[in-house]
Amino acid sequence: MQKMESRLVALSVLAVLVMSLQPAAFASTLTVNLDPNSKVAKLTSVSTTNLVLTYPANSTLSTYLKSYNSSLSLSGNFNSSDGGLRRFQARLDEQANDSVSVQNMTVAYKYTAKANATAFVVALETDITAQVSGVFKISNGTVTADLGWKSFHIDGAMDLNLEGRNVDVNQVGSSLSQSIAGNELGAGALAGMFAGNGMWAKPTLNFSSLSTPLSDWTRSYDSITNTTTYSKTISGQAILSSKYSNGGETYSLTVTSDPSASISTHGYAVASGNSLVITKAPLAANPISWVAAVAATMVILGSAAYLVRRSRAKGRLRSSTLPGPLEGN
Repeated sequence: MQKMESRLVALSVLAVLVMSLQPAAFASTLTVNLDPNSKVAKLTSVSTTNLVLTYPANSTLSTYLKSYNSSLSLSGNFNSSDGGLRRFQARLDEQANDSVSVQNMTVAYKYTAKANATAFVVALETDITAQVSGVFKISNGTVTADLGWKSFHIDGAMDLNLEGRNVDVNQVGSSLSQSIAGNELGAGALAGMFAGNGMWAKPTLNFSSLSTPLSDWTRSYDSITNTTTYSKTISGQAILSSKYSNGGETYSLTVTSDPSASISTHGYAVASGNSLVITKAPLAANPISWVAAVAATMVILGSAAYLVRRSRAKGRLRSSTLPGPLEGN
């Protein structure tokens, strides 16, 4: 009983320590703004991932890592000829039947890494802003936007040249290695424990959980701005975990992500699978247009009534001014 209580206390203390190292806000978001006029979509993805490594307080790894603290912030702009952009393009193509084209891309990559005696936490964020064409199709006057690529994920490395440094902005293992590059002993120990399993190559640029059809998302229409928005939030967090045991000691690596998305377009749009059909808003969906139509009708009716009254008044006036019948002498 005492052993169980001691274990529960230890786990509680560990949870507090890990939480104290994690950032206050944590969420991955995908935002797509569609412009039917320019036929271009602006994609903005914020991929936020928490990497949490726990280890025994008296372990060699704890000695290597405790009090470790590092951070990095890099960015870069890429055109259609860049290899990193082409890799991103390829992943969108696979889910959009080669119909979309990434014109340009801006990437910002940053992390903070902190450790204490029992936990090492990396808060990682990769922001991508891209202009995507080839999204819209027009058939028989109907405009349709294909959003099948909204649930993109990048498999393998996505190497980018950011401010003169070659950085893989995707894989879990790369993120860990980069965040601990200043501690060679710790980096070597981590690679020895986890580099051989699937967790090491897991992608952090991963919105695959948003693959459900847009027709299943939450829809809203703002008649004032004439904008339709579809949104989706995944309930709960996507958690991946891996453990390594040696000599009675257990080391655990956990990866956490929490994606959500918002897709908006100017105009009245209705989802059909993973496509949006953009049409003219019916009067019932646009109260401003309805009010305008009613007002216009009232003006027309009022004008007609006025003209009728005026015509009748003129008729009476003419009748009153006509000379009476001539009397004989």
